[in-house]
Amino acid sequence: MKLLIFIILFFSSFSFFAQKVINALSINEKITIDGNLNEEAWKNAKFTSDFTQIRPIPGKASPKETKVALLYSADAIYISAICYDHPDSISQVLSLRDDYNANLDVFGIFLDTYNDNQNGFYFGITSKGVQLDAKIISLDFNYQLNLVWNSAVRITEDAWIAELVIPYSAIRFPKKDVQEWGINFSRQISRFREESTWVSVNPDIENYLLESGEVVGIKNIEPPLRLALMPYVSAYVNHSKVGGFSRSINGGMDIKYGINEALTLDVTLIPDFGQVVFDQQVLNISPFEIQFNENRQFFTEGTELFNKAGLFYSRRVGVQNSGQGISLETNERLVEQPGPAQLYNASKLSGRFKNGLGIGVFNGISAARMARIINDSTNQEREEIFTPLTNYNVFVLDQNLKNNSSVTFTNTNVWRAGAFEDANVSGLNFNFNTKDNTYNFSGGSALSAIKSIYQTKLGHNLNVFAGKVRGNFIFGTTYLEESNTYNPNDLGFNTVNNRRILDISGGYRNFKPKWQKLNKIVVNASVSYNRLYNPNVYTATYFNSGLTLISKTFDAAGVQFNGSFTEFNDYFESRNGQLFISPRWRTVGGWISSNYQKRIALDAGLNYAFLDRDDWSEYDYYLTPRFRLSDRIFLIPSWSQSFQLNSQGFAFPFGTPIADTTNKAIFGKRDRINSISSISLDYNMTNRMGLTFRLRHYRSILVYESFYTLEEDGRLAAHPTYSGLDASGKSAYNVNYNAFTIDLQYRWVFLPGSEINVVWKNSIFTQDKRVDDLFWQNFTSTLNNGPTNSFSMKVIYWLDTQEFKKLRAKDKV
Repeated sequence: MKLLIFIILFFSSFSFFAQKVINALSINEKITIDGNLNEEAWKNAKFTSDFTQIRPIPGKASPKETKVALLYSADAIYISAICYDHPDSISQVLSLRDDYNANLDVFGIFLDTYNDNQNGFYFGITSKGVQLDAKIISLDFNYQLNLVWNSAVRITEDAWIAELVIPYSAIRFPKKDVQEWGINFSRQISRFREESTWVSVNPDIENYLLESGEVVGIKNIEPPLRLALMPYVSAYVNHSKVGGFSRSINGGMDIKYGINEALTLDVTLIPDFGQVVFDQQVLNISPFEIQFNENRQFFTEGTELFNKAGLFYSRRVGVQNSGQGISLETNERLVEQPGPAQLYNASKLSGRFKNGLGIGVFNGISAARMARIINDSTNQEREEIFTPLTNYNVFVLDQNLKNNSSVTFTNTNVWRAGAFEDANVSGLNFNFNTKDNTYNFSGGSALSAIKSIYQTKLGHNLNVFAGKVRGNFIFGTTYLEESNTYNPNDLGFNTVNNRRILDISGGYRNFKPKWQKLNKIVVNASVSYNRLYNPNVYTATYFNSGLTLISKTFDAAGVQFNGSFTEFNDYFESRNGQLFISPRWRTVGGWISSNYQKRIALDAGLNYAFLDRDDWSEYDYYLTPRFRLSDRIFLIPSWSQSFQLNSQGFAFPFGTPIADTTNKAIFGKRDRINSISSISLDYNMTNRMGLTFRLRHYRSILVYESFYTLEEDGRLAAHPTYSGLDASGKSAYNVNYNAFTIDLQYRWVFLPGSEINVVWKNSIFTQDKRVDDLFWQNFTSTLNNGPTNSFSMKVIYWLDTQEFKKLRAKDKV
């Protein structure tokens, strides 16, 4: 018994003393950020080293030494890193800010100021002086957050040296005498494809905050007044074939205000999102809405807390908010679909207290949208409200718990002026881990309420996961239930409701394969059993499996085999809830991805689907070569195609077909070919100035061969008397859709937080019946339709009260 107690105490004390510590030295002298480290403070600082690889060989000491030291003053923390290497071997590649790619040598800091292993900041610097930063929540990195800090890099005869200063106004920390911060450091060496860390990080989860060391010595610092103003002015010149030229000058301001050491208020007044890149539009003939990425900076920075429960889709605010119906009389039609609603203002309040409680409040107000309606018989026009004045609100409470666990409450609310529907969704989520984070039990539930003047419609969501998430072998089971009335889409995004899904999954990961040519092996498989919620009927059972291999040369390849065990009882394709029996299918595919560190690399993939119905077949492929033309120029052309041949689905009209007299849902046998070509070009002039070019051409051809009626048993019956033609004798269902866009941006960050953006945007969207045109014929025809061009310039200036205080202090001296 005594021996057992001794062993437990021995290993407990060993674990305690094994935690790495870095000592922070307090300073009063001025530090010049130049990479020289010639101040007396750096000479007195205690440097730490001994980095361990995450990859390519987990647990092995890094072959190149890295030494790190930390200082702090009343205003900021200072970090220096000496990354030993031969100067000829150090990466000379310039990149965009926050572009963490394989061609860069990078030194990084992971800062956990609340020491909760869940919330932190990442600051990185490349060997060419390009900054990277992100907000960290557990395993998620939000690189859209651009903080204001300073850095410098210098290359010597045996190393590259990074020197960083991070003002306290850029981070959040508790107000107390002695700070207890978690910290870790990382280094990426591109030519070895190596990433190593100061505190060893296990590759099975790669949680840099969970596996971190401790900062010792930071005390008697005060969270500063955090007030920054970001005024902007922008000018636009637009031209379209129909509308001719138009000009506009805009101005507005973003405000950041630290209410206290934890909470930050962000406000945007008269926002201007005219320079945001184009959405990647597609032809949607499915019964479901398409989700697009959020590209507006205000909605991508500091929104991690609001997105934690998955109930907030920020594009609902001012962009992807649908109208609630327009009453059209006989012979009336919409002159044009109303554009996005004008966003008057938006604000978000977020932060976390020292007890681990995080709070988030978002509010936004958008203007009403009016629809123009014309009566073709009388030629009279009128207006009707398409969407009213709308207020959007999100409220979040997120409590951190031990072992990287948490409980989150989220409420979203949409209020609309007048008699339009309002909406409210409340969700409670939990995430529990065992002490070593090997096992996880997580899930949540949400209640949606759609309120009209007549009724309130309630719906619910329930999801639970339990499983092993660390180690070589992982497994888990998930249950998801959503009622047929669950609808979070007024301020969230849910592709489909009315479902019950039971999923069982497992996987094997080997980070040190015995075979010498391999660096990593990943195998995964899952089975998913699906039913409707109401009525409670069976829909399908699916399986998914995959194998990924990564070689010692960092070339990767994979194969996947997916499919359904049975036919799919589809209650959504018909658009009216009627059953459509879709065939059983199997898909086999493979992909390769060569080493990105090489000047020429390639991503490619091919998938083929076998379907148990007549001659229905599907396949797709993609080719994406990557060219590093120089250390400043990076080119990625891409080409992909997908083919659905002799497929069956709901016949979606793109015109007005001659009426069918069967009163049944019309389906069609059709061919669909999607083609996407794109060019991405980055030219980085300096570490603060660059040019980005994005061109994308999407084409979708849809050609119907014959038509069917959907019968009561879910099967299709031939409908030979239905032609699908309109009154002019042309197909109302065939379509040739094109989306051609160009985004060209010049960006110069002339001061930290201040920048000039010059942007050219070009777009052409066409929809016609020229389904037989070959590629170049179609491309020429698309360009001849005349593009819409937008030229703009925007200047943003960062005004920080801390800088004003320093200037006033200098004046007094």
